[in-house]
Amino acid sequence: MNGRNTLFRLRLGDRPRGLSHAGFSMIELLIVIGILAILFTFMYKGFERLNRYYTAENVKANTQQSARIGIEMMVQDIRLAGLNPLGTAGAGIVAASPTSFQFTADANFDGDLDDPFENITYDLNGTDLRQRNSNLLLSPNFEVLLSNVTTLVFTYLDDTGTAIPTADLATRRADIRTVGITLTVNRPAGRDGTVSRTYTTQVRCRNL
Repeated sequence: MNGRNTLFRLRLGDRPRGLSHAGFSMIELLIVIGILAILFTFMYKGFERLNRYYTAENVKANTQQSARIGIEMMVQDIRLAGLNPLGTAGAGIVAASPTSFQFTADANFDGDLDDPFENITYDLNGTDLRQRNSNLLLSPNFEVLLSNVTTLVFTYLDDTGTAIPTADLATRRADIRTVGITLTVNRPAGRDGTVSRTYTTQVRCRNL
């Protein structure tokens, strides 16, 4: 009798609890999809922030390194200004202004200033730090050493450490003993705008 009742219930779809196969309703699926969408949104924003931070840090490091290299190149050359080991070259400062500096040095000790890197000029053209490594007749063209430069300022001090006024530079070039350099480099850093690095140093001209 019990067997017939069980068979009758199965035929009517009244399955035992152990055979039940419950599924997700539409509302439950929508809730899960919504939660996943929120999680993916937070993950994407976190990744975007990390990517922006990584980009900005790389730009900062590269900008700082570029500015340092530009300063070091000028420092090494300016230290030689006035080098005249044989006393016949007449090396010294040719022109000095707040935005450019030209000087000579007998770098190969041959008693003249006709060779490359013996008549050097540094200046800023737009946003390019430029160098000309010979006089105007031998080498009329400048070489761009560094781009994205927004500031290049030269200052000049005499042997007492007193700044020489800009108006007196034309007549007091022979008094220059120390050259101050301020260099600022700006570079784009994506959505973080720009990264700026400024270096300031003073160079003692040992041969003046």
